[in-house]
Amino acid sequence: MFRISNSIRLKITVIVFFSTLLTIIISWSISNHFIEQFYISHTKNSLVHTYESCNEFFSDPDNIRAIEREEIVSLYGYVDNPASASIYVIDPKDFRVFTSVKLNEKTAIGIQAIIQSYDMTSFYDSDVKYKIVKNIVSPDENTDQKGGSYYDLVGVLDNGYSVILRTPAEQMNDSSIFTARLFTSISTGILLIEILIVLYISNMFSRPIIEMSRVAKRMSELDFSAKVNVRSKDEIGVLGESMNNLSSKLEHSIKELKSANLELSNDIREKEHIEEMRSEFLSHVSHELKTPLAIIQGYAEGIKSGVADDPETMDYYCSVISDEASKMNALVMKLIDLNQLETGDDISIEHFNITELIQETINNSSILLHDKKAVILFEETEPIYVWADSFMIEEVVTNYLSNAIHHVKDDGKIKVWYEKAENVLRVNVFNEGNNISEEDLEKIFIKFYKTDPARTREYGGSGIGLSIVSAIMKAHNKDYGVYNTDDGVVFYFELDIHNEV
Repeated sequence: MFRISNSIRLKITVIVFFSTLLTIIISWSISNHFIEQFYISHTKNSLVHTYESCNEFFSDPDNIRAIEREEIVSLYGYVDNPASASIYVIDPKDFRVFTSVKLNEKTAIGIQAIIQSYDMTSFYDSDVKYKIVKNIVSPDENTDQKGGSYYDLVGVLDNGYSVILRTPAEQMNDSSIFTARLFTSISTGILLIEILIVLYISNMFSRPIIEMSRVAKRMSELDFSAKVNVRSKDEIGVLGESMNNLSSKLEHSIKELKSANLELSNDIREKEHIEEMRSEFLSHVSHELKTPLAIIQGYAEGIKSGVADDPETMDYYCSVISDEASKMNALVMKLIDLNQLETGDDISIEHFNITELIQETINNSSILLHDKKAVILFEETEPIYVWADSFMIEEVVTNYLSNAIHHVKDDGKIKVWYEKAENVLRVNVFNEGNNISEEDLEKIFIKFYKTDPARTREYGGSGIGLSIVSAIMKAHNKDYGVYNTDDGVVFYFELDIHNEV
């Protein structure tokens, strides 16, 4: 979250406020000086305008005759007087006064005093007919003259009459003060309104920036679900759109990176698994080949050293060597088959009769069944057609039957039967005998794993048969397994079926 002191909106408002305030102060200082000068100039221009109006009035003979007949008693209303000045026009011959205000004896004496204080003769001999001066007058009880500051226009008219126009300076000062106060009030109001406008505008511009800042923070935390709500087509809108595009591209890139990383991790795990399998394979192969090689070597050395000096012994030694070599050959062939299955060799899916295949496999195992004195029960006679690789499935059936024959108890029973569920056929192979421990059930399909190594060795087992079953069924993507019953063990596998009579 932003601190208030770091807010763009606050900074813009403060900058605009103080800039405007400074501008107003400077403007007020300058205006305060010029306002006074303006009113002084305005007052003087008004006095000149009144002078010109008096000059025009007294230049008209009809007006002079009207005054002499006392038809015009006061100049008020006859002369333009924008300065509201007191007008005194004096006839220099008889000092008769024409005025715009009420005239009494004391006022007349005061006017005479003003005329005497100026040298009126200088205006007659000059092109300049008047002058404006500022006077500070002290109160005079004899003339009813009030004290204060005045602007006086003193001069002569074109007809030779003297003229005095007087306006108080305080009136101008009051107007100047009023104008200054009005300017201050208006400036303050404008400043407050401007602050509100700036706050609104800054909020309008800072809101999308703040939103983009929040989205950028979530992007830095790898959360790309947040998007900038673009409301305008200006530079800020273009920036928001660019951030949305950046977010989408980063999200896509990170997904690809994660996928690549996951694939790499899987490859590493696969390589480690392959390495473990290779090490395990070499260990098991060396262990499985060590015993027959030792036997072959021992019997071969016996023949070489002359221990077998009669034909019967020699024949026995050779039979042992041949038998162990056959076991080694069978082991190698099984390892080749298993390797082909585990490396993903293609399987050939066929449509064949599983009942016929099982019956042939049972027939081929009759010698082993006879030696074990076991009975095999296979009561399925109906042709059941399945979709699978017939060669591989024959290998599965052979391994299951071989495993059952080797582990069935003497005079025991082996049973093969089907279970159907929709389009799936489960083939079960049961052998009567000892159960497999729970620990061994989980590992029995692992390569080279033997539940009883000594007993397995007796019938030449290598621990590869069931791992071949596992590889074949995985290649077919079908279920397989083993479970215990009360009187034996059941191995099973499943295939896709299509019934035909």
